[in-house]
Amino acid sequence: LSPGVRALILYPMNALANDQVARIRDILANYPDITFGRYTGETKYTADSAVEDYKLAHGKDPLPNELISREQMQETPPHILLTNFAMLEYLLLRPADSEFFDGAHSGHWKFIISDEAHVYDGAYGTEVGMLLRKLRERVDPSGSIQTIGTTATIGDNDQEIQNFATNFFSNEFNIADTDQDSKDLVRPTRKKIEGATWGPVP
Repeated sequence: LSPGVRALILYPMNALANDQVARIRDILANYPDITFGRYTGETKYTADSAVEDYKLAHGKDPLPNELISREQMQETPPHILLTNFAMLEYLLLRPADSEFFDGAHSGHWKFIISDEAHVYDGAYGTEVGMLLRKLRERVDPSGSIQTIGTTATIGDNDQEIQNFATNFFSNEFNIADTDQDSKDLVRPTRKKIEGATWGPVP
């Protein structure tokens, strides 16, 4: 894969981005060709200072496919970019970060994922929805990017969920359809827990 963002994963706050990058790190350790990077207000600019911080926090070197500095990501944007909405607004405005959207490595965008989508209601949701429209005007003029929202609790029925998703992402969604096979909604399934006898562990 050439450098360039394929998937943008957006979090409402740094704490979630920090938590999730650890999970993504565990998964992508087995896929060294896929690069990823977390770009937040805490991300150091130079590679040297970022490596120093990383070693202090984790006691080891970063994975070869994890970009940990702004300098690295601006030069060769990662395939998976993790950030929050406040930082996304800065990225869209700053010339130094235009490589993500307009540079030689742009044009590969496939997915925009919003984690914890239920927090974007009211005026806050409108503001973030407008930010997503600005982003898509820049990287998705054909409207072909797939948008995904993850949430544990949103809407009382499928029609409410469809209205929210359509307004937030400015995409058409097929959620309220009665045909289960064509719905743009994946609900969780509860794992069956096998019966067991409680007692001392052997």
